[in-house]
Amino acid sequence: MSKKKKHHHEEHEEHVNHEAWVIPYADMLTLLMALFLVLWSMGQTDTNKMKQVSSGFADSLGIEGNGNGVGGRGVLEGAAAVIEANARPDIVAKIQGQAMAALEDKIESAQQATESREQLQDLQYAITREAQAAGLDGQLDFRVEARGLVVSIVSEGVLFDAGSAELRSEGSEVLDRLAGSLRAMPNRLSIEGHTDDRPISTGRYPSNWELSSARAAAVLRYFIDRHGFDATRLEVAAYGDTKPVVPNVDDAARARNRRVDIAVLAPVPMSTDSTPTTTIDVSAAVGDEMSQVLPGRADTGSGAESDAAAE
Repeated sequence: MSKKKKHHHEEHEEHVNHEAWVIPYADMLTLLMALFLVLWSMGQTDTNKMKQVSSGFADSLGIEGNGNGVGGRGVLEGAAAVIEANARPDIVAKIQGQAMAALEDKIESAQQATESREQLQDLQYAITREAQAAGLDGQLDFRVEARGLVVSIVSEGVLFDAGSAELRSEGSEVLDRLAGSLRAMPNRLSIEGHTDDRPISTGRYPSNWELSSARAAAVLRYFIDRHGFDATRLEVAAYGDTKPVVPNVDDAARARNRRVDIAVLAPVPMSTDSTPTTTIDVSAAVGDEMSQVLPGRADTGSGAESDAAAE
């Protein structure tokens, strides 16, 4: 009796993928995240917090960011687009109004600066003509600074004798030539005394500070007493030897530094270039409202540059 061998085939269980749930779960989280960003952004005003939260979501889901705290691709960009499409009309109108107001202020300031420059140029021409007619043009110098036009008058030998603050007759003639043009201007005047670096010590002027102050005050008094200048337009400053126009290297340089400056002050700061310009920046005026409309999107320029660089 022969024995039959029975072959038992082992039955293998079908392999079950226990991670299949991850894909729909991730899709659901992504959609919920996008919905949360859209809803939260409608009432959110803190741009920095918006960037931090969106960056956290992006990091959790492995979405590559663009450097602004917001994912550079996919759902985060879609959420931002929804935010833009649903911007509040009242805030947008307020942004536009503030931007226009800031722009108009900048344009008005630029126009005032241009007008001031033209007026001061006319003043310089008028003073130059007067000085040339009297043979005094070599005793005056002009500088255009941001604060206005500065007329420099040689001090010793013209306005004053050495170590003195008493006006000479030649100095009075120079001031007489300047007075008509200066008095016609509505600008404030700053009269400033300067000396060279050689020390002085007399009973009346213990140092260059006292001497430069006394000389500036003498010019101010002459304009008020002799030419009827409005005292409220005038101010006096003394700088001693602290602001030379050239280094005190020789007698000629020291003679230039011994001077009285009459600064005709512009109502608004001027550019010292030949063609004054102005930079218009309205971002400061509309920053808060923009963060309400497009939170987390205020720095879109740098994000675009990052995307372009990545491509």
